[in-house]
Amino acid sequence: MGTDSIAMDGRTANLLGALVTALGDAQRTASEDASGQSGATPAALTYLLQEPGAGIDQISGPLGLTQSAATRLVDRLERDGKARREPGATGRKVSVFLTPEGTREAERLLELRRGLMGDAMSVLRPDERTVLTGLIERMLAHLTTDADHGQRICRMCALDECPKQSCPVDTAAAARTKGPS
Repeated sequence: MGTDSIAMDGRTANLLGALVTALGDAQRTASEDASGQSGATPAALTYLLQEPGAGIDQISGPLGLTQSAATRLVDRLERDGKARREPGATGRKVSVFLTPEGTREAERLLELRRGLMGDAMSVLRPDERTVLTGLIERMLAHLTTDADHGQRICRMCALDECPKQSCPVDTAAAARTKGPS
């Protein structure tokens, strides 16, 4: 690889990092402003929309929280009228569900995210968006280490727009779980 290629790759990596930072900051700020909550709360709402009935242990991993922090988060969601606990299948654990208010808020957060990403891509032509989709799919598949990591990556995804059967993260996680054939 020549010096020009290395410089271009370095610049491309730097630009990608700046884009990821800008989009992440915009999403975090908009989500926190819309929900009036900071930290993991917006992600918890969107995750529970995708995974109704998840237990505390299922919530903690994708959100990067300890079990006790996830419990406090669910306590807060419940106190704010956005989630409710129900007995789990075993009777020992609880299942967490969004209330109608929590569902509306999670849907607003996903719509907000959709708008932010749509605005960022609005400068691209349709053919460029198609190319970008393929590149992002390859990068996400490469970055996904396992199913738990995949859930963390997709914690704020709109599953209706990227169903499990076509999700590069789920596909990569499944392949890595199986191991080499």
